[in-house]
Amino acid sequence: MNSWDRISSALGEPVVSVEIGGVPLRAERYIFQLGGCEVPPLDSLVLACHLGGARATAGRSAGRSFDFLAGASTVFQPGFASRWTFCGAIDMAMFHVIDPGHELVRHLQRLLNARTKAPPFSDPLVNASAQQLLGELARTSTPDHGFVERLSQLMIEQTCRVLEGKTGRHAPHDALQLGRLQGVLEWIGENLSNELSNAELAERAGVSESHFRRIFQEAMGMTPHRYVLRLRLERVHELLTRTSFSIARVAAQCGFNSQSHMTSCFSSAYGITPARARQQSRL
Repeated sequence: MNSWDRISSALGEPVVSVEIGGVPLRAERYIFQLGGCEVPPLDSLVLACHLGGARATAGRSAGRSFDFLAGASTVFQPGFASRWTFCGAIDMAMFHVIDPGHELVRHLQRLLNARTKAPPFSDPLVNASAQQLLGELARTSTPDHGFVERLSQLMIEQTCRVLEGKTGRHAPHDALQLGRLQGVLEWIGENLSNELSNAELAERAGVSESHFRRIFQEAMGMTPHRYVLRLRLERVHELLTRTSFSIARVAAQCGFNSQSHMTSCFSSAYGITPARARQQSRL
């Protein structure tokens, strides 16, 4: 069984699952809501990107686990097995290496071998490349293969630069900041229909608004507004595929001021309209 089959058996069927060139990868996207799962040992190198949603914790024991927040990425080595616990809905990308002999992959493997473990890191370019790749693959049945290949190479090359210390920011953040943010993240997930201004979120974190924006950006790799939008869109996807609510009702329950605004944001993020997403889930 391939690594992607092992992960899909734990997380459920991916919404995107395509082999791509450039750096030959299997690109998969999962949008799910689980309490936890066991991932058996992997047989290939895997770059995991937390695109949005709740906090996840991965590891075999309390002393050998790490928190995985939205905006973060990490690299799992072949043979890695883990126990995951989740605090809510998550949007996750997994890029499985198909050709371990590729020059960039060999360089990445050397960098990983020089470390006792590969810690999570926050790099906007890696995260943006992952999102753009998946967006292009979901947008059409005939994606621009040259564009996809360049993106896959850029994503892996930037991951190498992070591990070399040339860019990016390694997690975890200090315990106090992480605790503040986790409380706010959980509250956001429970109140998506509210306005959720930066001032209100900062007050809940117990810091000034400017300080909150800074620590949020550092920890999550995105602004609070962008994070809230991501979570709202994930909730939209969940309601569209699991309920018969009208699209207007879904928009209202997810905090959008109009159905048209929700449709525009959803189409930009997923490459299809809410109505089309609902139709595909029923098929």
